[in-house]
Amino acid sequence: MTMVRNTPGDLLEKGFITKEQFNRIGPIVSGKIFSVHYELRTLLYLGVLMFTGGMGILIYKNIGALGHLISILALCIVMVVCFWYAFAKGPGFSVEKTKPPTPYFDYIVLLGSLLLISVQGYAQFQYGLLTNHMGWGTLATSIFFFYIAYRFDNLGILSLAITALASFWSISVSPQKWYSSGFLETANLHITAIFFGSILGALAMALNWKSIKKHFTFTYINFSILIFFVGATAGLFDGTAYFVYLLLIYAGCGFAVYYASKGRSFLFLLYAFVFGYIGTTYLLTDLVLAHVPELIFYYAMLSCGGFVYFIVSYKNFFRRNA
Repeated sequence: MTMVRNTPGDLLEKGFITKEQFNRIGPIVSGKIFSVHYELRTLLYLGVLMFTGGMGILIYKNIGALGHLISILALCIVMVVCFWYAFAKGPGFSVEKTKPPTPYFDYIVLLGSLLLISVQGYAQFQYGLLTNHMGWGTLATSIFFFYIAYRFDNLGILSLAITALASFWSISVSPQKWYSSGFLETANLHITAIFFGSILGALAMALNWKSIKKHFTFTYINFSILIFFVGATAGLFDGTAYFVYLLLIYAGCGFAVYYASKGRSFLFLLYAFVFGYIGTTYLLTDLVLAHVPELIFYYAMLSCGGFVYFIVSYKNFFRRNA
């Protein structure tokens, strides 16, 4: 540490930097000045979520006094102001990563998008305006969010867009869905999820190859792999031609390992390990463990040990590039 802190002084003495440069970098290297960038971003995100949540609570508590139309109008006004500010102050579109004009710009765009969802949900709940066209309304929202995400280079809005597009195809992935077996309620929904995940992943790789918002690729691939694996695993448990879904899981694991190596991401390697383990366990149970129950204990011990070894060995090796 002493050598690092003395480096600016050594550079100054050897004439590699000027006195002005030394005065700028010296406090940073010494630790007198440090960044609170991520702390401020976290506070801003929490502020947006608390504001939208507070608006909902205010309307719920005072609905009789405010009236539904006034509440919706108030939400619409704030939403329009957010998007007006975004289009007025935002940078022009670029296929590269763009820098927001102000530190709070991205949060205003996010607030406007969340308010759009609130207005839609409120209007549907109170007046049922989209009852007969819920799917098309979701698709229109997804398209609008994709436009906003690319126009203002916002990863948060991109996640909303992908989620809305998945909802259009009735795909919803959550722990509650798994716990209640809700993912299997719709016939052949797992097949839809497999195709959706595959197409989303192919789109991500094509956009990355064309160098269009390459920093969006991680978000696309993350959704793609999760939805694909969930669909293939649901098909595996469905019991019909499970070998086909097992091969799909292994194929997905191969892609996840490839992208983990390419992007230096431990997360995708973890996906491959977890879902590969699920598929392999299902296969062994069907072929061996169900007929020789005594082996279940040894398999559980070996697999737990393998998982611990995997975490210890690779958690610091794969890191996503900043």
